Amino acid sequence: MDTIFQKLNQAGARYLLIGGQAMRLHGLPRYSMDWDLFIPSKDEANHALINEALKDDLELPVVLLGSKGENFLQTEQLALGILQFHLVVPGLQFASAEKESLFLQEKGGTLVRCVSALDLLKSKLAANRPVDQQDILFLRVKLGQD
Repeated sequence: MDTIFQKLNQAGARYLLIGGQAMRLHGLPRYSMDWDLFIPSKDEANHALINEALKDDLELPVVLLGSKGENFLQTEQLALGILQFHLVVPGLQFASAEKESLFLQEKGGTLVRCVSALDLLKSKLAANRPVDQQDILFLRVKLGQD
């Protein structure tokens, strides 16, 4: 997936890594096959940047959030894994999460823009799925909230 993030970074695309891969980069050893990206839901210029940068990788273009909430999650099966574009994330607003985000280094050396540990915790608490409970505990300890 390094090449995907290199393309997004070179294009200046706005994205934030969330979910299991973000948990891994924040220090929780965890296996996840999908890569979840939070992107601004109605930013046409950013969608165009993403679609142009990933034109050789995506089967279908990423589209804006619909007026009734349609397209809030868009999934692509790539040769290297599953890439999911989230236009809505429980507990988070893109603009504020982007301000608090940071670049973390992937194994291959590529920098990936991730949500902060605090925003990751907020989203995990808002979703509060059974699968999120270990992540919540880890993030609380990491943030000194245990």
